[in-house]
Amino acid sequence: MARTTLLLLSILFLLPVNASVKKLQVEYLTNPIGLDITVPRFSWQLESAERGVKQIAYQITVATDAACSNTVWTSGKVASDKSLNICYAGPALAPSTRYYWKVTVWNNKTGEEASTEKAFFETGLLSDGWSGAQWIKATQINKNSKINPEDKKQAKARMLLEMDVTLTSGNASVLFGARDASNVFMWSVNTLDNEKEPLIRRHIYEGGRLQSSDTPIGKFFSKSDLLNKEHHLAIEAKEGVIKTSIDGVLVDTYTDTDSKLSNGYIGFRAFRGNNTNETAMFDNIVLTEYELKDGKEEAKVVLKEDFEKPQSLFEGGEIVSVGNNHKLNMVSGSGDYRVLQGAMSGVPMFRKEFKAKKKIASARIYSSALGVYDLFINGQRVGNKLEDGSIRYDELKPEWTDFSKTAHYLTYDITHLLQKGTNAVGAQVSSGWWNSDVCHGEYGGHEVGFIAKILLKYTDATSETVVTDLSWLSSMDGAIRMGDIYHGETYDARKESAWTKPGYNTANWNKTAVNPHFKGELIAFAGPTVQVRPHLNRTPLSTTIYRGEKDGKINVLSVTDKPAPIRLKKGETAIYNLGQNMVGWVRFKVKGTSGTEMKLRFGEMLNDTGDKSRGDDGPAGSIYTANLRSAKATLKYILKGSKEGESFHPSMTFFGFQYCEITASEDIEVLSLTGEVVGSATEEGASFVTSSSSINQLYSNVMWGQRGNYLSIPTDCPQRDERLGWTGDTQVFCRAASYNANVSAFFEKWMRDMRDGQRSDGAYPDVAPHSWVGYGQAAWADAGIIVPWTIYLMYDNKKILQDNYASMEKYMEFLSHQKGDGYNYNGAGTNYGDWLSYEDTERRFVSVCYYAYTAQLMAKISEALKTDDCDAYAAKAKAYRNLAQEIKEEFQTRYVDADGDLKQKSQTAYLLALKQDLFPTEEARKKGLETLTRKIAGNGNRLSTGFVGTAILNQTLSQFGESDTAYNLLLQRGNPSWLYSIDQGATTIWERWDSYTKEKGFGPVSMNSFNHYSYGAVSEWMYRTMGGIDIDETRPGFKHIVLQPVPDNRTEIPAGQERINWVNASFPSCYGDIKSSWKKENDGAVSYQISIPANTTATLHLQLPTLDYVVEESGKAAVKAEGVSSITFMNGKAVLELQSGSYQFVVKKGK
Repeated sequence: MARTTLLLLSILFLLPVNASVKKLQVEYLTNPIGLDITVPRFSWQLESAERGVKQIAYQITVATDAACSNTVWTSGKVASDKSLNICYAGPALAPSTRYYWKVTVWNNKTGEEASTEKAFFETGLLSDGWSGAQWIKATQINKNSKINPEDKKQAKARMLLEMDVTLTSGNASVLFGARDASNVFMWSVNTLDNEKEPLIRRHIYEGGRLQSSDTPIGKFFSKSDLLNKEHHLAIEAKEGVIKTSIDGVLVDTYTDTDSKLSNGYIGFRAFRGNNTNETAMFDNIVLTEYELKDGKEEAKVVLKEDFEKPQSLFEGGEIVSVGNNHKLNMVSGSGDYRVLQGAMSGVPMFRKEFKAKKKIASARIYSSALGVYDLFINGQRVGNKLEDGSIRYDELKPEWTDFSKTAHYLTYDITHLLQKGTNAVGAQVSSGWWNSDVCHGEYGGHEVGFIAKILLKYTDATSETVVTDLSWLSSMDGAIRMGDIYHGETYDARKESAWTKPGYNTANWNKTAVNPHFKGELIAFAGPTVQVRPHLNRTPLSTTIYRGEKDGKINVLSVTDKPAPIRLKKGETAIYNLGQNMVGWVRFKVKGTSGTEMKLRFGEMLNDTGDKSRGDDGPAGSIYTANLRSAKATLKYILKGSKEGESFHPSMTFFGFQYCEITASEDIEVLSLTGEVVGSATEEGASFVTSSSSINQLYSNVMWGQRGNYLSIPTDCPQRDERLGWTGDTQVFCRAASYNANVSAFFEKWMRDMRDGQRSDGAYPDVAPHSWVGYGQAAWADAGIIVPWTIYLMYDNKKILQDNYASMEKYMEFLSHQKGDGYNYNGAGTNYGDWLSYEDTERRFVSVCYYAYTAQLMAKISEALKTDDCDAYAAKAKAYRNLAQEIKEEFQTRYVDADGDLKQKSQTAYLLALKQDLFPTEEARKKGLETLTRKIAGNGNRLSTGFVGTAILNQTLSQFGESDTAYNLLLQRGNPSWLYSIDQGATTIWERWDSYTKEKGFGPVSMNSFNHYSYGAVSEWMYRTMGGIDIDETRPGFKHIVLQPVPDNRTEIPAGQERINWVNASFPSCYGDIKSSWKKENDGAVSYQISIPANTTATLHLQLPTLDYVVEESGKAAVKAEGVSSITFMNGKAVLELQSGSYQFVVKKGK
């Protein structure tokens, strides 16, 4: 019996390990819902620990039920090893339908394997459309009013607005008759724009369009009369005539001939910019409205404010004490800053009650907004219910697109939130990326809007829709008083209510009106949404409480080095250190009295000495915010006074920070605080660890930079008044990003932004979505070609090439017209060049090199898309190859001297010429490489490159066999270098190598981000060379893997550097995890551990120090190892062809 058992165990041990089919995805997403794609792409992974496992056939089944019995389409058994991007080929997909799918795979070792995951995708609206849903906006007209909000002619204003004004600089601006942000009158007492005398400048905004006119008032007051003195201002409107008086003197009369002015809300404006700084103080404001009753005029004071109470009737601004009076001080950090009445300055809310008449089988809501929105059903926030019952919420919906062309809608399953009978739906919409400062006026500054369609499917197979129309109600009197990407959020918990539940009293709610301002295409969102990423949450490392300052430092009262509740008294400040520069917000729980205002500010750094000459903007130990520029990045929370404590996190903004500062108007107890990381939920899974803690920190910095800046779009920075999708930053980093996370769908979305922003002449924008800056600049606009090519290589995503090919050709046509100075091939514009370099490179040189690069890529892209050697793509490939050669020849005439050397002598110049193969001969190339390495060594093993050169620095060196120099650069600790900023305390990649130094303090605030991922492109080299995981361009997506790890074999280690003794890299390709690690052993041998996913192959390059070294696998000659198809020795390397599986190689000296 014992012998039989042993025999059975031996047989079982010899049986092949079962394979399995895992990670089923559609459009690079797991179980996506709401796809507007008629031909979805299916992918899966074949997993097996056995060597040499290959897929030989597959069969996909698509059905309408989870058991896949109600079949819609089956591929049949297809003899193929393809497991990535197989296109649906069945009947037309129905709108708003969930489809389940499975795949059966046959492999060469274990036979047939079927997927067991619950896999599905759900279509969006497709051809069904929006069933009459309208974009709506909020109004200030009560729901019971007989006034039609669509009527352009409103009742004429009858009002008197009075106040005391102290004009301290430039202009004092008063808003009145405001119906919403786009329809308002603004009168300015102007001392700036006329050299001789002051003016009354009238601004009339109608539907966001501005009309302005002036009246000189020099005969009444001089500029010196008006400045820095308090005056009484009165604006009276009756019967279409607006009279303005100062100190009782009538200075202006204006006739509102079109009856645009009606009674409305009031506010104030300050502006800074264009060498202008408008500041003023306001006090004793009284608004009186008049109503005719029975021929008599009745006056009613509707607003009175002297700013002496803790809370004023206006949202925002600064209350200052002047003598014994409190006044509203209007100051702008940058741009247009407005303070409005609280009743109109809250975030617009929309609601609708509806009845589900029958038992619900399923329900979906399709929704979007012009702005950032949140959605509620029956008092519950709407999100995605997961298999375990938890809810995953999408944040900052519908994210940023070029709203002049495109907006996204999102789809949610709300079946579990609804009940038979009466239900309520609510949405709140803040400015977001639609009309806030981040847009730079790109979309016209119009009101926010909302659109929705609810589809109810009943168990009797009937259906019903509920859509946004003018039956919906609106209000601006909710808890979220302000939400802005740059400036933060204000939340008044006292205004919380059950407004999203059925039966709520809407007596004070208003009508809605049609929002006519979106003219683009509304498409389904398809990609990783912005989410809170709980596994990355940050717990404070320490909490410091201080009161005031002493001797240039904060006056510290206590320091807590672990998470714990704190008591914060009025006048004290708490600073939480989250230990990591991150992007998102804080979630906190607090106790305090009702009406207490918490103010939270966010910063990436602390002031170090308090010395302004070092760039500090406050005492040592306080948070540093000068580099935020005009972004206020402030969260205000007004307590409701809950005895149990109240919890909160913002939802309409995000911050880039490591430190959170809290002050409060009264004593509070902060029970807990957590940093919640927010960003596009691109799937991570890569790992890179070495023997060097400094390099490990560098990789961590790269990862945190990507997490923080990949938020809807690839931003340059997440904290200051920028946060734009700079295209140059994007293209230099996108391959590194593709190693760090699955960004295929993320960039498919972003390339739509690029196409939407493309100018009519073909020039791509500097930022996408387009906002603010320009077009057609070298290394920036070229992203339109580089990014799709990179995504194709990394994910075998041919669709991104197909979708963008026509757009790329338009860009190449644009480049073809950039002739001049006697040259035909100048490339794109020269605004940026090698941005922030330590050594100048002629900007036109950079442009020409990138032109050569894009021509080379277009040839490759055309080759990838051709179906035979005679089709149009093949012809274009040939044409682009010829173009690349012509650019190269002209480059040599222009930039290469008689000796074959470059006329431009910078590190970046040599790098670009080497990478783009622009030297005339092999000998010239070798000399160019020698010159480059000599320049680097002569610079103390330091780089001098900017954004462009740094992005290709180590990759190019290793490509031409100079990995020792690349290691010297990587491990350099002087300025500039990757480790220099780490030695200064960096936890992310910085915009400048020396954004802060312990020696000199902070860099210039004009451009000094502490979270700017571009220089993190070195992680591409870390994966491709240190880890050795690289692609084969002829078999993209890592179907065939090139493994060429290069250990740190430097014969001399520069002073102050260390040697890397081991590396462990792992990359989750579309076929499975690729693992590559090496370790230098004490006896001089180097051990390698390699894992190759099933259904792929690899070519492994192992360095041999001398000819007497041998290669073994698991203790025997590598050539005899299972899975090693062949081994060749050439050029000091052993080149092995490998089947899938895990291997342990050793390169050691032979006996």
